[in-house]
Amino acid sequence: MDKYSYSTFFSLIVLLVESCSQLSSPAEQTPLSTLPSSQEMGCSFVDSGQNLGAGRSWDVSLGDLDGDGDLDAFVANGSHGDVSSQVWLNDGSGIFSPINPQLGFGTGLELGDLDGDSDLDIFIVGWEEQGRVWLNDGEAGFTDSGQLLGESGGFDVGLGDLDQDGDLDAVIAHELENTIWINNGEGFFADSGQRLGTAISAAAGIADLDGDGDLDLITAGWDEPGLVWLNDGEGTFTNSGQTLSPGLIHIHGLAVADLNSNGIVDVVLAGSPNQTWMNDGAGVFSEVEQNLRLAPGDTAAIGDLDGDGDLDVYLAVGTVGQSDDSIWINDGTGIFSDCVGDFSTGFSSGIGLGDLDGDGDLDAFIVHGQLSLSEGGGRPNEVWWNETY
Repeated sequence: MDKYSYSTFFSLIVLLVESCSQLSSPAEQTPLSTLPSSQEMGCSFVDSGQNLGAGRSWDVSLGDLDGDGDLDAFVANGSHGDVSSQVWLNDGSGIFSPINPQLGFGTGLELGDLDGDSDLDIFIVGWEEQGRVWLNDGEAGFTDSGQLLGESGGFDVGLGDLDQDGDLDAVIAHELENTIWINNGEGFFADSGQRLGTAISAAAGIADLDGDGDLDLITAGWDEPGLVWLNDGEGTFTNSGQTLSPGLIHIHGLAVADLNSNGIVDVVLAGSPNQTWMNDGAGVFSEVEQNLRLAPGDTAAIGDLDGDGDLDVYLAVGTVGQSDDSIWINDGTGIFSDCVGDFSTGFSSGIGLGDLDGDGDLDAFIVHGQLSLSEGGGRPNEVWWNETY
């Protein structure tokens, strides 16, 4: 997986992108080596012991769904699992319980106030399902809006005010062509008619990357490199001409945030391999070569995990077998060191970062899927509490 996020209040995950014209030359930096154990950054995450659900889960978004002031979770479950997508309500201490409404299946979702009533609604897409919108009554009671948006084959969705009219629009990352959906302000979406890209896109993100005040896009996928799409300010997008991660590379997810503390939005690409790209402020990206884990990443989440004021990276590792997730600690300039610690093991397909237990730091809600569509449910989803500081 992989990624403005209205689903988390404390993690600064923003999916997507923007950009300018030509890609500048990669930054000439010595590849970052994993430090010896005695020098590695320390951090502590502890498994809460919760086994959450029997579904085959692909994505999670965090937000206060029932209006009680803590962070709940919406988990997208794929159709080859045992249960549909679920809402998990937090008791305020980081202990989660499911509520039962059948909320369809999906592989990617975002939370946001889609109908202007100040609570968090759901936009969900899926490989075998059309896009749907579920409207919240403010107490985690969700009603299907009745919309079937686009064709099945959606991998991810990003939300943002693309046409600058004050409501949240959507971009769907799709196996055929990425599509832009414009909100009428009441949670009902119209196809803009734009078709962005021609290959499988697994991730989409939204941010103002060129500093002109509107929201641009980044899309990336299994057979498509990172592409930057520039907004004309009215929700119409043009390919900037940049190619992030050219060649035979599989990108599964992305996250966008200011990695080097200069006030400009950068990007982490999760895939084979995992990469960081720095923005020059005009939306032109240069790769910083560093070893963000050998195992392929499925998605990345960004937040201040060690309390030092800069943004670190939680990398969900999407492989079958016993591959641990990893945490990468930022030195403040966008150079990362592997954090020592035990983390979730298995096929992690989605990460939500937020203060789940109310102690002021960022915890992790981790969901698990499986590679083969023919297989059933994966590992139960988990909550890991941050005890670093």
